[in-house]
Amino acid sequence: MRVQHNVWYVCALSEQIDRQLRRKVIVDEPVLLYRTEAGQVIALRDRCPHRFAPLSRGKLLNDVVQCGYHGLQFNTDGSCVHNPHGNVIAPNNRVRSFPVIERHGLVWLWPGDPEKASPDVIPDLSYMTAPNLKTVHRYLEANYRHDILVDNLLDLTHTDYLHLGSFASGACERSDIKVTETNNEVMTVLSQFNAPAPPHMLNSSIDRVDLQYRIRWHPGQVMTFEMATAPVGGDLATAPFYRFAHIATPESDNKTHYFISFTRDFDLDNLELDRQIADFQVAAIEREDGSMLEAVQAEMRNGDLHEMRPVMLPTDAGALRVRRIIKQLVETEEAGRRRVGNILAEA
Repeated sequence: MRVQHNVWYVCALSEQIDRQLRRKVIVDEPVLLYRTEAGQVIALRDRCPHRFAPLSRGKLLNDVVQCGYHGLQFNTDGSCVHNPHGNVIAPNNRVRSFPVIERHGLVWLWPGDPEKASPDVIPDLSYMTAPNLKTVHRYLEANYRHDILVDNLLDLTHTDYLHLGSFASGACERSDIKVTETNNEVMTVLSQFNAPAPPHMLNSSIDRVDLQYRIRWHPGQVMTFEMATAPVGGDLATAPFYRFAHIATPESDNKTHYFISFTRDFDLDNLELDRQIADFQVAAIEREDGSMLEAVQAEMRNGDLHEMRPVMLPTDAGALRVRRIIKQLVETEEAGRRRVGNILAEA
């Protein structure tokens, strides 16, 4: 599958990276992650240049990685600093290092051209660490493609059917969807009118509500959500809302690193509530979305969506806009690599 490389992807939660050598595969690239003694996150290609052993199967000596196969040692920048089999260290005896940044409780990795890795283009998720708010993160190893997960998340009308009883209580009387695009970012606003109150409101006296989902998609497959609820006929623009985020980092053609978060402004120190909310989200997603998307992937057999000529619905507008943007960004990257290749060939 053609994917973007010149972009920041979330590769891990900050809490997942410690002094252990950990392997992640990001857009088919094996990556070794660990922290230095000073706490900095390091990202190297998880492949020794000698006989291609995964460095994650080695050991950490202070901040130096020792290959577990023949003992070559590599510094945090990927350079070989010790060859136990002779004093000569060849110029190509090094591993690639990746730009990596910690922000918002997440670890962001740039798998493309390091000269283009500007921290300024990381999506602004500063609300996750804002005062008087609490964000709880969870991670799932998803056995399905990132693109069908993004399609799923950008069309939340599926909640009325797939999540009946967990996140939704039934279909609404009327709905409206608006999609806008600004600087390669897509905003989808789904408004549902006179809908059954969602399950989390069943203890209240309100049984019918208006709902609005405001979904912002950013390159890197980062999606932030605001879910507003108002009495029927109320003002959704000023109604209180919940914030949550879903991030779908491609691992390979049929696997995804799936990061989920929920942000609240109440009972911030309640660790048991953290666990309950996170466990509920994960269980519902694995049981409902996960099983459906695995079945969809099996039917698609790694086929391209557009080449399979699916029937399109108005609610697909946001997902189709995103697919078009990704196609343009990937084609621009590939054209740039071809130009560089032609220049090098002529030199």
